[in-house]
Order: sequence, then C-alpha cells, then structure tokens
Amino acid sequence: MAHDLASDTQVIRILYPLSSLYTVCSGGQKKAMPPKGRRSLYVAVVAVLAALHIVLSYAPPLVGFRRMSIAMEPLEGIIGGPYLGFLSAAIGWIGGRFVRPDSVWIENVFGIAEAIGALGAGFLVLRKWYLTAGIYAFLVLAFLVHPLAGKIPLWTLWDTYLGFVAIFPAAFLLRRTRDAKSSNSCLVPAIALVAFASVELDSMVRIFMLIVGGLYQVYPIPVDLLAGVFVLGAFQTPVEAAYSILASVLVGVPALVALEKSKILSWPLR
Repeated sequence: MAHDLASDTQVIRILYPLSSLYTVCSGGQKKAMPPKGRRSLYVAVVAVLAALHIVLSYAPPLVGFRRMSIAMEPLEGIIGGPYLGFLSAAIGWIGGRFVRPDSVWIENVFGIAEAIGALGAGFLVLRKWYLTAGIYAFLVLAFLVHPLAGKIPLWTLWDTYLGFVAIFPAAFLLRRTRDAKSSNSCLVPAIALVAFASVELDSMVRIFMLIVGGLYQVYPIPVDLLAGVFVLGAFQTPVEAAYSILASVLVGVPALVALEKSKILSWPLR
C-alpha cells in the first residue's frame, strides 16, 4: 500500500503541469470544466506527451532500428485518444527528427509509423477496436499480395501477426475494465495488450512503407538482401515491443491510475 501511494505521488509530480492547468481552468474546484478550459487542458496534454516523445527520441535504441520514442506511442493513444494521441505523436516525431535527424534522410520519414501506432492504441481504448483491426488488416494484406512478399520469409513477421491477434483480447479486457480505471491489477493485462498491438502496428506501417511503398529502393537496399533484413528484424522488433510493453505497464499504468484518482482528467480524452 505504501509503495502504491509513493508511486502515485511520483506520477502526479511528473504530471504537475496538467494538474496546475486543471486547477486554473476549473476555478480551483472539482466541477465540470467549461469548453474553453477543456481546450486549454487538451493543449497541455498534447504538449506534455509530445515533449516526452521528443525527449525519448534523443535516446539511442536499445536494440533494432526504432527510437526509444516508440515506448510513448501506446500512452499517447491511451491518454489522448486516437486523434490527440496521433497529434502528439506526430509532433513528437517531427520535433525529434528536426532536432536529431537520422543520418540516412529517408529513415526520418518512417517516424509517421509512431503516430499511426498511437492512433491504433487510441481507437482500442475508445472501444473502436474494429478500426485498429481494419488498419492492421489492410497493411498486412497489402504486403502479402505484393510481388516482393514471395522473396521474404513470411515467418519473420511472426510478432506482427501476434500483434494483430492481440487486438481482440485487448478489446475484451478493456470492455471489462470500463469501470475499473483506478485499479492497477485490472489495467495491467489490458494496457500490456494495447501496447503490444500499438507497437506492432507501428512495425507493420514501416514494413508497408518499405515494401509496398517501395522505399527500399531509396536507400537503396538490393532485393536479394531484403530477406536478410527481415530475418534480422524477426529478432529485433520483439525486443523493441517488449521494452515498450514494460514502459506502458511499469510507468503507464500507475500514471493512468493516478490521473483517474486525482480527477485531473479521465482518459482517453474525447
């Protein structure tokens, strides 16, 4: 109990700018926020999430090719909802690449996948799982029917297939936790699955851009080497997904519970 209280206190300190803005907008009282105050709070939420996204974008990846900012994608969608989550991730993507661009310029373009990952997480927590599933299914099918798919071992996408499957138990658990948003134990499995689906959707967007979008030619990557790239990715991307899930569970869940208990805002924003 003491540990949970300390954890909640630390999260609230981190989110103090939102708390202060909420107090100002609501006149220091816990009452329904007027539209103008709500807009101000939403702007603050997007600013805080985008700033964290940019900061994490500076950090070198632990493994693989994606920046550490992918760990923010699920939380941006969960807190901001699909649209504000997409916006904050897009600002974070552009801001992070503006300050520290990738050495190969085309890799900066792939950052849009971070925003789409946040979009998918946002649709999930709004219980519009079918939109996340629809985006995911379109990307997978477009890849599978592409002529180059025959030159790539399909088993190398095993984690992205699991990411698609994770959408359905995530939707089921989120429906059950609708009235338990202040419970760590109830949120952990749901948030873990949302995070997994979100980060793997990010990966699928990058695959779509690389193969279907033809960006492999811009690097350029010879067709004969594409199989090797995907084999390497089959071992790297699951590790990236793992630390993103850990971040969402260890940091995100206490933050979500603290936000709900403090009445700063109710996530996701609508």
